[in-house]
Amino acid sequence: MKNEIYIGDNLKVMNNPKFQKYNDKIKMIYIDPPYNTKSKKCYQDKSTSLEWKDFIEKRLEISKKFLRQDGVIFISIDDNEYANLRIICDKVFGIDNFVGTFITKQAQRSNAKHINIVHEYILCFAKNKKKLPKFVINRMEIKEEKKMINKLNLEVKKVIKNEGLEIANKKIKGIIKDYCDNYNINWLKNYSNVDENGKIYFSVDLSTPGKPRSVDIPEIGLKLKPLKTRGWSSDNRFITLYNENRLCFKDGRPYAKHYLEESEDNVPSILNFFSRQGTNDLKKLGLTNLFDTPKPVEMLKFLIRIGTKKDDIVLDFFAGSGTLAEAVYEVNKEDKRNIKYVLIQLDEEVNKKSEVYKACQKFGILPRVDAILKFRIETYLKKHKKEIDFEIHNLN
Repeated sequence: MKNEIYIGDNLKVMNNPKFQKYNDKIKMIYIDPPYNTKSKKCYQDKSTSLEWKDFIEKRLEISKKFLRQDGVIFISIDDNEYANLRIICDKVFGIDNFVGTFITKQAQRSNAKHINIVHEYILCFAKNKKKLPKFVINRMEIKEEKKMINKLNLEVKKVIKNEGLEIANKKIKGIIKDYCDNYNINWLKNYSNVDENGKIYFSVDLSTPGKPRSVDIPEIGLKLKPLKTRGWSSDNRFITLYNENRLCFKDGRPYAKHYLEESEDNVPSILNFFSRQGTNDLKKLGLTNLFDTPKPVEMLKFLIRIGTKKDDIVLDFFAGSGTLAEAVYEVNKEDKRNIKYVLIQLDEEVNKKSEVYKACQKFGILPRVDAILKFRIETYLKKHKKEIDFEIHNLN
């Protein structure tokens, strides 16, 4: 399938027969709906709380049917309507399908009356929590842990350069202990080995539950006697590990190398993605002031990575400036995936008193949010020398 953009009221679009092909097909939904803050933005963000609740509930109710059984929805929101949104989601998706709430950091404000609010939320619900895979992320994707791992790698490589690999393997446990103490962590303590390439790893046991058996694999020169109460991994796994240079030995017993840079963790609830990063994303495309509340591309990439697999479909029915589309392109490029996006955006006119309206005039596009969406995606593709790969459907 091609990426698709639907122009029109999202409730009408999701009710349209042409959109029903996505029933039970969407792996992940992300939306950044109006927060009902009553503040001045380039789009409509003012209604009574009762109107807002009715508006959101109707759209969440119909969107649910498009999610796969292992699907997930992420919803950005702030304090203004968080409590109401949680109650609505409990009703629509079921309390048992509540996954959790992420907290994202926002820019410091100087006009707070009582509390300087520097956070927003991403509410997360599953279609069926029992079928939702765990949210795990490579530690190198977490800014603080990447910094720590890179520092550790440099320290160990310095020891190897000055004193040799053998000494590095003797000192690594002490170095790791210091890092565990300094950073108040325990997960790192198992990474107590360094290979000939200077990569830190821990040794994974290759015994398995089952009947004891001997191993004899002439092509890799491996012979193992049966264990007393457990079996060995399959011959194919031993061969694969050997060919990938991931087979190591301790006291004559084989182990698999698990490298530090491959380590994963359950995702944290507090995310270091700031609202100004979304503004900077537009600046990088040369589109300064084209939208006043874009979400950060990196935040959407994070959600895509934890919420999807290789060839899934993602949906955003409050598409705004199209951050989700850019995030999909980035993840596909970096992770060699083939995620497809489906976007829905109302052909809403931009506030004539906003900076966004002036930017639309500057770029020669219609002062409408759907025009901004299309222009941003086209600009991204042009910058990266890619062909237009989306279809537009006007369902007004």
